[in-house]
Amino acid sequence: MRIIWYGHSCFWIETKGVKILIDPYPEVDDDRIGEVDYILITHEHTDHYGKVELLSRLRGATVIGPKQVYLMAVSDGITRAREIDIGETIELENGVKVTAVPVEHPSSQYPVGYLIEGDKRVLHLGDTYASPIFQRLRGKVDILLVPISGRSTANEREAAHIVEDIRPRIVIPMHYGVYGEGDPEKLAEELRKRRVWVLVKRPELYREMTF
Repeated sequence: MRIIWYGHSCFWIETKGVKILIDPYPEVDDDRIGEVDYILITHEHTDHYGKVELLSRLRGATVIGPKQVYLMAVSDGITRAREIDIGETIELENGVKVTAVPVEHPSSQYPVGYLIEGDKRVLHLGDTYASPIFQRLRGKVDILLVPISGRSTANEREAAHIVEDIRPRIVIPMHYGVYGEGDPEKLAEELRKRRVWVLVKRPELYREMTF
């Protein structure tokens, strides 16, 4: 599995030959983004939906998102769009599956996270605060992408609580450095305080990570 961070909450993931882009924000450097088969959007806010219309047209990608995102995509003239509901699983290609999971983001109408199952199981939580609902995902996640900025999302302490509930093998912090601050080392320190032993992988812009 290959993962590239493009800043904020935007990731490109390649698994079993399927190329997935998540939450392309307005300022993302789209020239650096290669082939994309599917674009997953966690919710309708601009810092997650921003460049969907452009990238879906340029890459010929299918857009998948919850109800409000689907309606926005159709309104923007995107013909390859599909709605997904919480708890629903969509099989993409080559056995890769995407499941919409509930998150805690009160300022959005239909926020979701995405559990992507391919070579590994990756969970992208979009914008969320800590919530007991994540306990049901314990043991089901290899790599967790979790927000840490504290700007309409969990901060480092709350993110550590989410990690403690889910217990992934690897944590990649996100949702910081573009519209808000956040420190991956503070997340790692919070996890050490809780004696939660997971690998915190600090992403570097445009640098490929292989798992």
